[in-house]
Amino acid sequence: MPLPSTRELRHEHFRQIYMSERSRRESIRSSIGTPVSAISFSVFALGNLLVQFDASRLGEPAAMAIAVLATTSVVVLLAAVHQVFMVEWLFVHHEAPRLPDLMEAEERMRAVMGEDEVAAGMMDLMTASYSIAFEQHLWGNTVSARSRTWALRLVLLSLTFLAAAFLLLPFHLMG
Repeated sequence: MPLPSTRELRHEHFRQIYMSERSRRESIRSSIGTPVSAISFSVFALGNLLVQFDASRLGEPAAMAIAVLATTSVVVLLAAVHQVFMVEWLFVHHEAPRLPDLMEAEERMRAVMGEDEVAAGMMDLMTASYSIAFEQHLWGNTVSARSRTWALRLVLLSLTFLAAAFLLLPFHLMG
C-alpha cells in the first residue's frame, strides 16, 4: 500500500482539526445548561428573599445591608445572563463549501487543467476551506467558552451575595 502524499496528509489533518472544533462547539453549547439552571435557581432564591423582606424597616442596618446585597446580586446576575447570551451569539457558523460551489469550481478548473491537476486542485480547495473553517471555529469557540466560564463565575458570585442576604434575614426579622 503506497504512503499518502503530503497533500493528502495535509488535507486529512485540516479535516480532522476542523471536525474536532466543530464538535467542541456543540460541547460548549450543551454545557451552557449549568449556568442557565443556576440563574433560574438564583431568581427563585431572590423571589423567596423578597417575600420575607420587610421593606417598611428599610432604615435599619440589617435591612439596608440585605437591600444592598440583593441589588448587587441582581446586577451580577444580569451580567451572567449577558454572558450566557454571548456564548451563543459569538458562535461561528462557518462550514466547508457547499456541493454546488464545489461543482462550479471543478467545472472552471476542468476548462483550463488536466484531470490530475483538477483532482489536486479540488483537494487543495477543500484543504483551504477546512483550514479557514477551523480557524474561525477555534476563535468562536475560545470566546464562547470564556463567556460560559464567566457566566458560571458570575452566577456563583450572585449566589454568594444572596446567601449573605439570607444570613442577615433573621436579624432583620427580629428587629
